[in-house]
Amino acid sequence: MKWVTHQTGALIAAMALELPLPGIAAACAGAIAPDLVDQKISGLAQGKRKRQKAFNKIHRGASHWFGWWLAFFMAALLLPLPAFANSICAGIAFGGLSHVMLDMLTPRGVPLLPVATGFRLSLRICSTGRWSEYVFLGAMITAAVIFMNNPLGEGLRQLIH
Repeated sequence: MKWVTHQTGALIAAMALELPLPGIAAACAGAIAPDLVDQKISGLAQGKRKRQKAFNKIHRGASHWFGWWLAFFMAALLLPLPAFANSICAGIAFGGLSHVMLDMLTPRGVPLLPVATGFRLSLRICSTGRWSEYVFLGAMITAAVIFMNNPLGEGLRQLIH
């Protein structure tokens, strides 16, 4: 998925869950965190071609494992942090979770385990940068507008809180 899809998905989900404003902003940052981690690690390689080769090798590996992001999210919720820090940490972790879930919709998918990247989960709903991603993005925005202005959406939010 492209960054616009990741950030839009995290923004919609964070707003639907009524995270505080710092948490919503942090979710948008967390939504691109797995790819940023891969870029920073591959940036250690010398030379542009080697960096791209390194990125292609590690992208959607351990940084895209659901478990890290879920553990980070649970820690943010359970640790006795000040409210502002809790909001930021939970938002970043939530954004990371949304990133992994959206990448799960693509043919390449995400790893089932952090070290065994050969075992992947892919729902093959849309392809990154293709028309299917943008149709999905539009459907996600449309569903958000309906969900956020609907009594069913209010009931789900109350259930979460």
